[in-house]
Amino acid sequence: MISLKTDNQLNAEAIQLRETWGLNPNGSIDITSVVLSKLPNLTLLYIPFSENTSGMCINDGNIKIIGINSTMTKGRQRFTLAHELYHLLIEENTGKPIICNNPLRDDSEREADKFASYLLMSEEGLSQYCDMNNIDEWNLSNIISVEQYFQISHHALLIRLLNNRLISKKEFDEYKGKYISYEARIRGYGDELYRPSPKEDQYMTLGKYINTIEYLDETNKISQSKKKELLLDGYRGDLVFNVDKGDDIND
Repeated sequence: MISLKTDNQLNAEAIQLRETWGLNPNGSIDITSVVLSKLPNLTLLYIPFSENTSGMCINDGNIKIIGINSTMTKGRQRFTLAHELYHLLIEENTGKPIICNNPLRDDSEREADKFASYLLMSEEGLSQYCDMNNIDEWNLSNIISVEQYFQISHHALLIRLLNNRLISKKEFDEYKGKYISYEARIRGYGDELYRPSPKEDQYMTLGKYINTIEYLDETNKISQSKKKELLLDGYRGDLVFNVDKGDDIND
């Protein structure tokens, strides 16, 4: 029987991955940009899965794909990406697709959840942030401050605080029931963390798949019609029709 990893082990694995990637072990990270730069063979697929499916992972030789439910909030999407990295990089590779359904939480899923929480916000990082910002009580303002800094979902942070016995189950239920998008706005923050992808971006492919198409085009190994077909298959009509998604050429 395989024993479950402890919280300390999962936190250490998350910190080790950050250090392997040359990142600050305790600071906030842009998980999507980091993953795309550090894992060039990975394709990210954003798609509206069913409401009970947060994501999926395929790790079969050279084929590495992480799928993320784009109808969930940005905070949840970031958490799902970190969760799937556990299946992709830390867990023993079975070669079989892993579908992460929220009601089905086996030991592997629980470990992946904890790893994701620690990757986005290590125990040391949380403690350091609290010390630097004089946080010694967990009211809603402090909770929003922390989740905004680490870009971790509201629910994931509440779970962490509950597990660390920093808030009670009563407080967990109270803060979980808040209209958090509004609460963030009235405190001067944006609310992107608490919203799903815009409708026009709910189908999106990033990473290896797009890079491969560009390589094949540059080396004259595919026709323009085939390139168009492949890009459309990857939900990248913006690249086919040169749609401006708000780039600033002077940026």
